[in-house]
Amino acid sequence: MTIYAESSFTQKLLLLLSVIFTFPALAIEPLEKDEGYILVALKVEQGYLPTYVTLSGEGWGNGLKYDLKPTSTNYWLEAVEAGTYEWDRLYLNKDVYLDIEDAELTIKVEPGKINYGGHLLLHTTMNASRNSLLGGARFYFNNKASKAMTYLDNNFPSLVKDYDLIYTGEHKDHFFDYAKQLKGVKL
Repeated sequence: MTIYAESSFTQKLLLLLSVIFTFPALAIEPLEKDEGYILVALKVEQGYLPTYVTLSGEGWGNGLKYDLKPTSTNYWLEAVEAGTYEWDRLYLNKDVYLDIEDAELTIKVEPGKINYGGHLLLHTTMNASRNSLLGGARFYFNNKASKAMTYLDNNFPSLVKDYDLIYTGEHKDHFFDYAKQLKGVKL
């Protein structure tokens, strides 16, 4: 009898925890006409985590802002108007930011698809009070399609089933097509 009570309690606790910790993370807006999902990815390889990042889009009011979580890898998935979005600024705190728009790092968004343009990788060195950079900062774009796919499979499996996942970076990459074919093959 005690085992059944513990089992029932454990099941209820696991159900409650799964609802608390997974439901909000899985909520995402459905696509409207002429919208696609943008998957924005940032990895801090060395240094301090920025407080937030901004991307600028085509047309007035198409800017995006993402607050950063205290992890070394950050992803954001959002329904946005189709078009081209460019990494704009990385705010290291409210007064210090890296203006990276001149690097022309873009993510293209095609309607009706999940669009991944690569990871922005960041190295920074700041003083102890985090009010100025020491030695500057380096950033570059890198295609980490397998990591992006793992993130989406773990957090948004129904979206990956319903929408094509494409790479929209500078060079062609057929990894997502290849992985989709492999999912249908029993190994």
